Amino acid sequence: MSVAVMFAAMMNWALLRVPSASAGEEVFAAVTLCAGRQAACRAVWLWPVGQPAVIADFDPPDQPWLSGHRGVDLQASDGDELYAPADGIISFAGSVGGKSVVSVNHGDLVSTFEPAHTEGVAGTAVRRGDVIGEVGGASDHCDGRCLHWGVRRGRLQNEGTATTYLDPLARVRPMRIGLKPD
Repeated sequence: MSVAVMFAAMMNWALLRVPSASAGEEVFAAVTLCAGRQAACRAVWLWPVGQPAVIADFDPPDQPWLSGHRGVDLQASDGDELYAPADGIISFAGSVGGKSVVSVNHGDLVSTFEPAHTEGVAGTAVRRGDVIGEVGGASDHCDGRCLHWGVRRGRLQNEGTATTYLDPLARVRPMRIGLKPD
C-alpha cells in the first residue's frame, strides 16, 4: 500500500484515480470515506437553494439534438438566495433567449441556474456555499415556483467541443466509497 493511500485512510478520505478532461489522462480525486455501515457521508457539492425539494428530475435526451430535461427543477420562490454549489468563477450573468441565467464555471464542469440573477460579474470568484445571487427574473420554464439547475461538461457546440449534460443530483447526494485491495 502506498504512503499516500495509508495517509488518506488515516485522514478518513481516499485518493481515487479518475479520468480527466484530457483523453487518456488520469488524475487523483480526494473522496470522503464513511466510517461504519450507517455513518453519514458528505456530498461533494452543496445544494444551490436552502430547503431543497426536487420537483422535476434530470431526463437527458437520447440524442443531443432531441428535447429533454437537461437539469433538475428545485422548489424555490423569487427572492430565495442562490448558493455556489462548489468553488468556481461566475462565467455568465444575463439574459439568454429572454431568460435570466447565471452560470458558474467549476473547472471542467459548469452549473447553470434559471431564473436567477446576481450582482456579481463574469470573472468573479465564488466559494462553495457563498450567496451568489437570488432566484428570480424572466423564465418560461419555472414560472416563479422553481429554480432550474443544470450541470454540463464541455463547451457549447458553437465553441467546437461536444457538451455532455450531467445529473446535478449526483453531485449533492452523499457517497459511500468502498476500497478493495489490488
